[in-house]
Amino acid sequence: MPTEPSISRDRVFRFGPFDLSERQGELRKSGVRIKLQEQPFRVLVELVGNSGDLVSREDLHKKLWPADTFVDFDVGLNSAIRKLRQALNDDADHPHYIETLAKRGYRFLAPITEMGAKGAEQNPQPTSDVATASDTSLLTSSASASPVHAGGSSTRRRVWIAAGTVVAAIVATLAFWLNRPAGVPIVEAVTQLTDDGEPKPYTSKIVTDGLRVYFNEGSYGSLRIAQVAVTGGSVAVIPTTVVAPRLLGLAPEGSALLAKSGAFSSVPNPLWQIPLPTGEPRRIGTIDVQDASFFPDGRILFARRGDLYVAEKDGSNPHKIVSVEGVIRQPSISPDGQRLLFTVWSGLPMSIVESMADGSGPQPIVNTSDSGRVCCAQWSPDGRYILFQNRHEGRRDLWFLSMRPGFLQRVHQPIQLTNGPLSYTFPVMSPDGKQIFALGIKERGELVRFDVRANQFLPFLSGISAFNPTFSRDGNWVAYTSYPDHTLWRSRSDGSERLQLTYPPMQVYVPFISPDGKRVVYGNDKGEIYVISMDGGPPQRIVDRGENAGAANWSPDGNLLVFTSARDAAHYELQFLDLQTGKRSVVPDSRDLDGGQWVAENTLVATSENGMKFEIFDVRTQQWSDLVPGKVPGSVVNWAHSLDYQYVYYTTGGAEPKAMRIRLADHNVETIASLKELRRAVGPDGNTQISVAPDGSAIFTRDVGTQEIYALTLKWP
Repeated sequence: MPTEPSISRDRVFRFGPFDLSERQGELRKSGVRIKLQEQPFRVLVELVGNSGDLVSREDLHKKLWPADTFVDFDVGLNSAIRKLRQALNDDADHPHYIETLAKRGYRFLAPITEMGAKGAEQNPQPTSDVATASDTSLLTSSASASPVHAGGSSTRRRVWIAAGTVVAAIVATLAFWLNRPAGVPIVEAVTQLTDDGEPKPYTSKIVTDGLRVYFNEGSYGSLRIAQVAVTGGSVAVIPTTVVAPRLLGLAPEGSALLAKSGAFSSVPNPLWQIPLPTGEPRRIGTIDVQDASFFPDGRILFARRGDLYVAEKDGSNPHKIVSVEGVIRQPSISPDGQRLLFTVWSGLPMSIVESMADGSGPQPIVNTSDSGRVCCAQWSPDGRYILFQNRHEGRRDLWFLSMRPGFLQRVHQPIQLTNGPLSYTFPVMSPDGKQIFALGIKERGELVRFDVRANQFLPFLSGISAFNPTFSRDGNWVAYTSYPDHTLWRSRSDGSERLQLTYPPMQVYVPFISPDGKRVVYGNDKGEIYVISMDGGPPQRIVDRGENAGAANWSPDGNLLVFTSARDAAHYELQFLDLQTGKRSVVPDSRDLDGGQWVAENTLVATSENGMKFEIFDVRTQQWSDLVPGKVPGSVVNWAHSLDYQYVYYTTGGAEPKAMRIRLADHNVETIASLKELRRAVGPDGNTQISVAPDGSAIFTRDVGTQEIYALTLKWP
């Protein structure tokens, strides 16, 4: 990629609801950061900086792609313009911002105001001995109250010094008042409420009515809703006919739970009300959601991809109130119904955003660092604080933030409440504000394989705490991520000659060894893709941050990769990357297909319809077809191909999860094993895994850690 030019002076452009900062590399809409990759951002700067004028494709090529031999220019520029239109919500046929001039280039249409680095319009004011507009009114009045005579420079100097001293004292007092710690509590005691040993996913919410705590338990794709008393005791399952219900909220009067059906937390699915203590569930309208919660008056706040909606109690009349670049999760309404919180997931950095109840004035109030991840903010019962979690170096801790508006409406800095040894997730406060209920996690895994002859799961690689093993074609080498920190290691298949390839804070997702056994491709939580040598050394980044790319898989000859990439905030697609030329291309008709893997020289397999189908792609004919006619037996949760490309292995969800495989020669489907009694560990993306050993054994990571519900008693100052 070309070297980023040095920017000596920040140029900030304002157009419509957008602010574009050249030096900071940020585009914001109404204060909320809009995710943009580097190249689309640089194209936007060129267009905005030449607003109203034609910017030719040739000029863009020379200025922004002068030494780039890794990305095809036409594909790269077209992709950049498409991403810009998505970010600006612009229409190519009826543009408000970017106009295409056929075969020539582009013109930026919107009126531009160039601002200073702090957002003030660049209209220089004449200077003088009198106070400027940036001085306080006290300073101005002090100067005017002491007349300065001609030749009285010493008098004038004393007046200014005195005025400056007063202002400095006031500023210091304000700084002390504004920055003093808020009345944040400390954790006085921790009590374990459950002890049933059942897996409890850290990606599911916890809710409470002050008497009981409701939570999810069970394997990924086979969830159920359970409850325990706030004082602890036995766990009881809430009976329901909703398939794999994922808990989202509790009705204001405590009469029903809000849940969505379906295995995948990030995929929109039908929304349900489940009566308490028992009763027939009711589908809420026809809306599909990825997350939701209740307003105090019973209306529904729900998120779908990058949009936030409000609907009536029965799901009718849904209307959009917020739209962002990214994915909205964990929407939460203040107790008075006046303010909203939600997390924007768009790779890193992630943000907790606050807005008014109608969606106006969205502003990020907590941002993530590169080594952490904030999420899951909930209001305190009085609305004066928020509680959220932050993941840092593999552990999740709870933080508190005062939301009490004071002088100048300032929000205080977050205060950390917990510091291990357990990770705590999805906290919620009791109605009296005296306790926090959260899932406490101690992560530990054990690598196992299913022995068909013995009909049982046996330790693999001596049962090391590892995740997502991948093997060389000759079966001699294995690469895997250590669990739970998810750094990348490689060794021989007998466990000897271990070598660490990556280091914290990076967490590695879905590694695959190349067919020649010399390299490993992997993703991470920033949406980047890397390739690293099996002998170690610096990794090569081949897909940049911000594309939300992942699950890259090698072609049999090792020359191509196929990976999933975010098409926009609402959809994704498969892309090819030619490692010899660096050229990228979209796999035809791959919209909303996921997890593409090569199963032959000219054949891909991917999942569709939220894991209900396998699709097979012929590279020569450029056509997709069903791998198995209709829906596959059981919904697909995870899948992988065998090293000899003869089989596709996959796991199912539901009450009776299984390991299955499909023979590619005749598309025959067979059951390998029941997974009902196997507690499977969850990776950093909130998913489980299946791998295939050189001998065809299915490999899993057994969860031998603990996940239990805890009550943290608060002591308020």
